[in-house]
Amino acid sequence: MVSAQVGINTDFPSADLDVRGDVKIDKELYIENPGNSFQIRGSKFLILSTENEILEYDIVASKYGPINYARFAFMNTSTHGLRDYDTKISATDYIVTVQGYYFTAAGNNTDVLLHSSASNSNIEGYQIYAYVKGGTWWLKAFGNNSTFRSGNPFTDKPIDIFMNLIIYRRGFIAKSLPDINVDMNLNGTSTAPLPAGF
Repeated sequence: MVSAQVGINTDFPSADLDVRGDVKIDKELYIENPGNSFQIRGSKFLILSTENEILEYDIVASKYGPINYARFAFMNTSTHGLRDYDTKISATDYIVTVQGYYFTAAGNNTDVLLHSSASNSNIEGYQIYAYVKGGTWWLKAFGNNSTFRSGNPFTDKPIDIFMNLIIYRRGFIAKSLPDINVDMNLNGTSTAPLPAGF
């Protein structure tokens, strides 16, 4: 067996094949054992274009990233909160999750509470989530049978709702799995089988 290192545009190759410059491949390229990258900064990410060209992914020039972050600020909302808001983000192309949220009243006052409209003895909670309706992602942030209150004394007040969203490009880096439905059989704890693929 004969072994040697081959260098193109270098007299001192540092690998079995060391190419200093551009590489053009007209047919297939197979990478059987790419190994680990120990260099994070300056790394390149290759993508396949719709014209079947392999391109370097440039996050600055791209319309979207594989993972996107956006903060939605809903100012002066009803005392009942945000009932329905259409983000116009395509449910076919993206997955939207609520990463975090908070409420404030006038003057950036974070002293906000929920007051039950059903009974003074009830302690009501709130629901914050993204959901699909009519092909786009919608947002909700509201109290159950409640109004938001602030001030001294506490009275019903309009609030500002801030929601941090993570928006994943479908098929680019995130894989959608089917819904996982678990019958808890009236129990508070359970062990479910591992979802397929994990």
